[in-house]
Order: sequence, then structure tokens, then C-alpha cells
Amino acid sequence: MKRFIPTEYANGIHDIDVKGLKDKGIKLIMLDIDNTLAPSSKKAPSASTVNWIANAKKMGLEVVLFSNNSKKRVNFFNKQLNLYTIHRALKPLAYNFIKIAKRFDVGIDEICMIGDQIFTDVWGANNAGVMSILVLPLSADEGIDIRFKRFFENRVIKKNKPETYCLIGNPVAHSKSPILHEQVYKFYGIKAKYMLCHAEKENLRQILLQFKKTGVKGFNITVPFKHDIMPYLHEISADAKKIGSVNTVSINDGNWTGYNTDVTGFAMQLKSNNTVIKGSRVKIIGAGGSTAAIVYAVLSEGAASVTVYNRTMDKARQLALKFDGVVAAALDEFNAKDCDILINTTSVGLYPQIDKSPVSDLEGISQSAIVYDIIYNPPETRFMKIAKERGCQAYNGLDMLIFQGLAADEIWFGKKIINDELIQQIREVIGN
Repeated sequence: MKRFIPTEYANGIHDIDVKGLKDKGIKLIMLDIDNTLAPSSKKAPSASTVNWIANAKKMGLEVVLFSNNSKKRVNFFNKQLNLYTIHRALKPLAYNFIKIAKRFDVGIDEICMIGDQIFTDVWGANNAGVMSILVLPLSADEGIDIRFKRFFENRVIKKNKPETYCLIGNPVAHSKSPILHEQVYKFYGIKAKYMLCHAEKENLRQILLQFKKTGVKGFNITVPFKHDIMPYLHEISADAKKIGSVNTVSINDGNWTGYNTDVTGFAMQLKSNNTVIKGSRVKIIGAGGSTAAIVYAVLSEGAASVTVYNRTMDKARQLALKFDGVVAAALDEFNAKDCDILINTTSVGLYPQIDKSPVSDLEGISQSAIVYDIIYNPPETRFMKIAKERGCQAYNGLDMLIFQGLAADEIWFGKKIINDELIQQIREVIGN
């Protein structure tokens, strides 16, 4: 059975850390084409795939197309990439793996094979003694012979893959969620793995289908799919329905249930900082994916009023219609007066644009007002600096990230996870 087990798993090539491979001593990447780089029906790589390969080459890694497909298919696909290729690679035989090692003068242990099939890509890599990464197939549009193999491959994956949880989004490469959840698993001795999953809207359904087939136990969803995920779920919690978005899905006996732990996460962050929510006047800048959950959280804790400022008024109005006590306003009408809690929910100021802020000044804000920016990278945003210059306490979104992640773990594992010692460990590892 060991011959069918990959060195590592990834949901797709965009979720593979090229720098991490290089740090492990990898000098050459071998890439399968169909359903690894592109669906079988596609005749060319996507722009994101071209960029991923260009980044790998920029880091000094050799990249080779290594396919069992025909010369015509491989060469046609390779027009944009202009890589060295081997067609009819005879995977799972080791012969052409060894040929590539000699051709590029690299050691067998300096090669990584990335593919979507166990019985060709992974088996061949193991036969040759090279590292392998198994990714989810990009499309279900496959011939009967491949579908037959998939049935048995999925059984192998379910039996040997660690209990798996994931984050679906676009982008996700910047996310610190894997670090957070891996700390939870280590703290409680849980045998599990948390993986990133870069998705495009057109292949979301295929990713979810593969999650079912390979036994994923639960997953988080971030922008831009917090609403798109909802039609695929069997049940949705009351607060997630009210908010209109889901960020956590629990899978039990084939039943998919959606929750929104952003609500819990933000409320817990405010309470951890001793912020008084009941009776407070809240102003929010932005009406994006997380805003509805934050509005719901502060209203549930007794906020007296909420004003949402946004560049696009329609989005702000939609929130105001959804919740009692919410007023919509244009961003150019923003003022910081008459405010007890001020929150930035936009991505303005997110790394690498660290010199930007959603507003240029907080004139008139009370020094007693508490200011939050849901961004946590950089740890101190320009928006936070402006608030501190006005004498306000200002916090980033790291604790919200931590608390919403721990709330998701409590749903998945059915037990209390939140622990002061664990929270401090996560803060230290992620950095604040």
C-alpha cells in the first residue's frame, strides 16, 4: 500500500508553497497536465497557472511537463509555457523519472512530482524514489477508464490521508489559518491536517465533490465564496441565514451544515479587550464579506446603533434593510464623531499596501472610542496608526481570526477548544 501514498497532499498547485519545496532541497518540479494544471477539455493553461510556473522558475527551480498524454496534446498545451516535456511518460514506470534526473543533473531526492492520479503520478514517483504531491483533479469530465480508477483511488485516499480540514477561497496563499489550526491539533494531540484550497468560481462545485469523495471532515470558506457555498449545504444555522453568508461547514455522515463563526470571533475579540458593546454607537467602514457578521455580532450584544459607510451605497443599503438599527451612508460622508466603536472591514491597508487607509483622518473621534481593523497583516495598519495618533486604543483582527478559527474547531470536534494558554501560543506563533 505504501507505493500508493504520496509524500504530501494539496488541493491544487496554487496551494503548494514553492519556497517551501525549495527549502526542502527540491530543484526540479515535474508536472502532470490533464486535471493537474488544467481540465482535460482545456487546450491551454490559465493565467494563474502560467504565473505559478513562472514564480517557480523565478525561484530557480527547473519545471518539466511530464505526461502520459500524446505528443500533440502536450506540445499544444506547452505553447505558452515553453517547458521541457516528456509525453507518453509511461507512468508509473520509473524509467523517464530517472531520465529527467540525468537530463537536468539533479538527484532523485531533489525532484518533486505533482499530479492528480495515484496509480500513475504517485506510484511512478514512489517507484523512482522522488517526492510526490497529490492534488485534487480539476474536472470530473473524464473517460470511463479514469473514472473507474478514481473509484479505487478515492478509497486509498480515505484510508491513508490524515483527517483533513480545509480553507476554500481566492486568494488563500496569504492565510495564516493553517498555522492556527495546526497549533490546535498539536495542543490537543489531534491527528489532523489543515490545508488551503485556492478555488475559481467555475470549479467550486468540482472541489466540493472531491471533498466528498476523499473524506474531508470540514472546511472554512473565505472571500469570495461565503455566499456561493450556501446552495450546496443541507442545513444552515439561523445566524448564518440571517447574515447571508457561511464561513464554516461541518460534515457528519454526509450531512453538510453551514455556520458563521465570524460572529462569535468578533464578539469574543471585543469582550477580550473589555470593550463595552451594550448601548454603544458603532460605525463601520466597508460593507464586504465580513461586515454582515460583525453587524450581527454587535447588535446581538446590544449595540444602540450601527452606521455602515461604504463607497458603493447599494451594498450598505442592503445591510441596512437586513438589520434593524442599521443606517447606510456614503463613504465620502464619513465622520468619526459620536462613535464609541469604530471598525474597518475593508481590505484597504492590507499587506503589501501598508501605507493606505480607508479614511485619511479621524478628526472629531473621542479618545475613549475603541478602534478595530479586521486586517492582521500588517499587525499595525495605517488606519490603526491614525487612531492612536488621536489617542484611541486600536486593535487589529488577529484575535478575531483566532476566535473564529477556534469556534470552527469546536464545531468540528464537538468539544471545548478555546483555552487561554492555547490562544497565547497561537498569538506567539502567528505574531502580533
